Amino acid sequence: MTPPSAPVALPHKIATLLYVFDDADRVLLIERAREPNRGLWSPPGGKLETATGESPWACACREAREELGLHLQPHELHLAGIITEHGYAASAHWLMFLFEVRPRCSRLPPPIDEGRFAFVSRDDLATLPIPDTDRTAIWPLFWKHRHAFFAAHAHRHPNGSQTWTLESPPPPEPLAATATPALPNPNPAPDPDPDPDPATAVPPAEGTPVIDRTSDHFFMGEALRQAARAYHNDEVPIGAVIVHNGRIVARAHNQVECLGDATAHAEILAITQAETAIGDWRLNECTLYVTKEPCPMCAGAAVHARLGRVVFGAPDPKAGCAGGALNLLQFPAFNHRCAITGGIRESECRQLLRSFFAEQRRRPSDPLPSSEVRQDTDTA
Repeated sequence: MTPPSAPVALPHKIATLLYVFDDADRVLLIERAREPNRGLWSPPGGKLETATGESPWACACREAREELGLHLQPHELHLAGIITEHGYAASAHWLMFLFEVRPRCSRLPPPIDEGRFAFVSRDDLATLPIPDTDRTAIWPLFWKHRHAFFAAHAHRHPNGSQTWTLESPPPPEPLAATATPALPNPNPAPDPDPDPDPATAVPPAEGTPVIDRTSDHFFMGEALRQAARAYHNDEVPIGAVIVHNGRIVARAHNQVECLGDATAHAEILAITQAETAIGDWRLNECTLYVTKEPCPMCAGAAVHARLGRVVFGAPDPKAGCAGGALNLLQFPAFNHRCAITGGIRESECRQLLRSFFAEQRRRPSDPLPSSEVRQDTDTA
């Protein structure tokens, strides 16, 4: 029997794509003047300057300035999606960050060495020559999840075909009332019938746990799933979801190491998603569920976003700002105060943090993620 071949060692490249719209909701595209996509239309963008430690947000702002003449700040970018591509053209593995630019742009940028620009309607996009991967996967995913978030993976096979996997958002899965896993499944199976017809629904047998999908316990379980995703990605396992009118409108987990961004805490990313999902930066009718008591930055963001309520799992008496070290969420001088509920599924949230940092300490060659999260190991 022939032994399987070893995986091909390919370079890893990181890029950003900018989705810029005008007042008529037409998207700005560039007709590429250089290979590999010469003559094809795609969103503007470019590769990260990894040698300088540039973050995806910084790269997107730089590309907007250099190619489009737009001077953007990171908060004017909405992270619409992340795509990983295995073995592109058998030459590289790609990690692509897709950003939608919040401000509308009606000025057509002048041509550059990379190509010429045009605003294109969604209908006209179907008639343009664009890369096959964009046509078959990236554009459909972007339109479907626009104003929210998606993550997808493309695996290139030796014969040139691709297999796509949608990795986020995860489908819902009921949680057994008695289940308390140390590490929740980050990729739950779909619920076979999430909204059964009440006329035909079979009542649960006597003694069967009934799952209340409006309870703090349930929504904290969804935050724990996000924390598990962070754990598997070697990020400090903190997850968050935001709920509006009984529906989850945002899911996020810590991505500080992945994005190289100290502000990429689960709460910050979730707040940005929720604001986009409901179309308002004021989240008065929303509840944030997070697996650890928020830090000063995240507590401040919750107040500024006017969150109605904050629910957390594990307390942080050393650095928490929902009553642990101090209470910024209800600071008397602020013009908004959030209702607070703490200790929901505390043991599971705490154990996840403890397991992560115990594993980190067993790997002495690897630095702990950051000074801020080192406090979490002491407090959790």
